[in-house]
Amino acid sequence: MLKRRVLSLFVLLIMSTLTLLAVGQADGLLHDIRIKVLISRELDSAGNTKGFDFTEVEVEAVNYSKILFPQEVNLQKAQRVRFSVQYGALKINDEMVQTNEAVMTGVFKLNSAKRASGTPVYHDTLIIKAVDGKIFVINEVDLETYTELVVPSEVPSWFEKEAIKAQAVVARSRALADYLKGEKERLYGAHCDDSVNYQVFNNQAVNDVVKAAVVETKGLILVDETGNPLSDIYYFSTSGGFTSNNEDVWRSGNRFPGDPNPFFRAKPQFSNFTITAEKDERFWSLFYRSFWGIEKDLFNFYDKESPWFRWKLTLTREEFENIVSRGLRERERADRTLGIDMIKVVEGSDINPDDANFHVGKLQDIQVVRRGESGIVMTLRIIAENGTYEISQEYNIRFVIRPRKDYAYPSGGGKDIILELWNGSTQTNYSILPSGYFTIDVKKNSTGDIEKITFWGGGNGHGVGMSQYGANYLAKTGNDFRKILATYFNAKIFNVYQGE
Repeated sequence: MLKRRVLSLFVLLIMSTLTLLAVGQADGLLHDIRIKVLISRELDSAGNTKGFDFTEVEVEAVNYSKILFPQEVNLQKAQRVRFSVQYGALKINDEMVQTNEAVMTGVFKLNSAKRASGTPVYHDTLIIKAVDGKIFVINEVDLETYTELVVPSEVPSWFEKEAIKAQAVVARSRALADYLKGEKERLYGAHCDDSVNYQVFNNQAVNDVVKAAVVETKGLILVDETGNPLSDIYYFSTSGGFTSNNEDVWRSGNRFPGDPNPFFRAKPQFSNFTITAEKDERFWSLFYRSFWGIEKDLFNFYDKESPWFRWKLTLTREEFENIVSRGLRERERADRTLGIDMIKVVEGSDINPDDANFHVGKLQDIQVVRRGESGIVMTLRIIAENGTYEISQEYNIRFVIRPRKDYAYPSGGGKDIILELWNGSTQTNYSILPSGYFTIDVKKNSTGDIEKITFWGGGNGHGVGMSQYGANYLAKTGNDFRKILATYFNAKIFNVYQGE
């Protein structure tokens, strides 16, 4: 009876997307789930995109391939096809065609794209679109192929196999969640893109361990207690000791904190001690300033092997003032675009995102206004000569305090901004503050003026859902992928093909 109810609910949800699926076939529950991925023209090693619009695209056939539309053309191995735009329509090898879309099948090199692992190769279907004088590329693949191409771009190849299997289930679940939400106009008809905005796709080579992990978890996804796929799936690099409640990290519409999701609750990521103290600012100061040495092993932190488990950033007052002045302008511009209010002027000068001369002035204080249950900073207040500003949501906070030389020294010159990690390694001019889990030390001189600000932090990423480094440690200590997933998600596992 339960199996029949799960099947009915799942089929109902799928059909509500108005997508035709083969349902109830003898050898499976669902078939032909195909994911459309918007392709970046360039991805860095971390999966950050440089944009999706190409001025020209060159595609090279790796083996026998075809152009299916606008007319069928067979392509031989190594044959190249160039796409450009003129008068709003596509040109194929300098020949105008009366359409703004072309469809190709086979295996292709996308010579116009740059990736960490070299020139990327795409399988199955490429859709080339001309939009507003630019070209956009979409790769359409089946769910299992998509999963196989995400996993090595999201976790290192040296991870334990059970951790990689856990990542495969999570990646497949996230893909299905994106699929069920439908094709997105802002993504030119794709379900997702290939960057950290969704899941990093096809940015690293697939090895035999990854292939086996995907095969051994084929069709497995995370579902709620009634069998419905989770509508949101989250994971991140490293926990500093706790995962977060989703509402402490993200908003719902214009509301922050957002609406609680029972599948993403704050959980401790250690096993050898119990916290009895009140989690006030003194507690978090001690927590993030500690565990830089072997003492972290005594408490069995799941993420203790990650270089991001603990980090430190020290800025001079002038560096900090310059960084946040530019960061506030950029986030205020984003606020206005999105129609939200996460960057607030409590008093003083308004933030004009178009005014390159906007500056907070001399820093007087920096305060944590609100933390989540896990210790994540939800609202940060900056008190300066020209105004008092409050920043809400961890991503906005991390974006405003970007540890980059070009932000710290807007006129040029200056020194690199160094981020220190617990294992002795460093990151230079890192793109964003690693996480919203931190405490702040402010050093003043004899006259009471601020000289330096030090952020003692833990973890890397938003902190909701599964920690990838934590999952790897759990695998090393004997946990299989099902136990790993149960550690992070209040959810069940379901097979989309077999209904089990």
